Amino acid sequence: MNKLIIILSLLIAPVFVQASDNLVIIQSISNSKKTFVIRKGRDFGISKGQISLFSTTDISFTARATEVTRFYSLWTLLDKEATVPFNPEEVVTYTSSLERIWSEVALTKLREVEQKQEESYLRNIVGNYISLRASWGVSLSQSTSEVAAESLDSRTTLHFEATYSKRMNRHLEIGGGVRFDSDTAKGTNPDRSIPSTRNFLIADITYHFNQLRDSRSHIYAGLGAGIGKSSTEVADSTKTGSATLLPYFRLGYETSPEKSSYSFIAELQIENIVAKETFTTGDEQSTGIVNSKFAIGVRF
Repeated sequence: MNKLIIILSLLIAPVFVQASDNLVIIQSISNSKKTFVIRKGRDFGISKGQISLFSTTDISFTARATEVTRFYSLWTLLDKEATVPFNPEEVVTYTSSLERIWSEVALTKLREVEQKQEESYLRNIVGNYISLRASWGVSLSQSTSEVAAESLDSRTTLHFEATYSKRMNRHLEIGGGVRFDSDTAKGTNPDRSIPSTRNFLIADITYHFNQLRDSRSHIYAGLGAGIGKSSTEVADSTKTGSATLLPYFRLGYETSPEKSSYSFIAELQIENIVAKETFTTGDEQSTGIVNSKFAIGVRF
């Protein structure tokens, strides 16, 4: 039994030694930050002229061993424009496998390219935008106080809006603007048309999803609210008052032509409107509407 334990220990020990040998301590760094010394030398298998990779979770670079003693070695960066990013006594990962080194170098270059592409993309999209929209829709439900539900047949609506927004980062955008609504409700018993107009100040937040397969198109979702004024004509009377738009939700698709500074948008919208209006006689009436809409527009 003791012999078996000894044999297993001899087999397992090199694995742990090899794993720990991959970590080295930065002994010192030159004032120019072009060379550094590690606590590994000939006993560790390092030879003069050897090229190795040194890295942390954030950065990696290659260096050549220019001086080697039994326990220490002096390394010089291969990239003459670079400086040693480590600090004395810092523990870093050391790799001497040429295949691994060039794989890491390739991955590092790829990450640099991806980072530059991301920075360029963010420079292009982060900023201020003006959006113009026109939408058409129908009511999914509607109710008016002191009016029988069966006397209201249908309602169609049209609205135009202009917003000014700021894209904060890759995903988030906030904005505000104005919106002008015009809708017509169809009444029965007797048959009649009841037109309404509303003007809103609106504010919303939009989440932009990632581009679709490296295209210039993507999907986004927005949530917002608004307050404003409402006016409705009923027969020979007019009622006016306040209106709230809370909330409205939109799911949209945005696409931009190649090398253009504008984009086209198409949206599906759901919204809830509550209008509290008063006739000239002093009678008050409240109307609640849930609309479903389709909108198109342009952003620049």
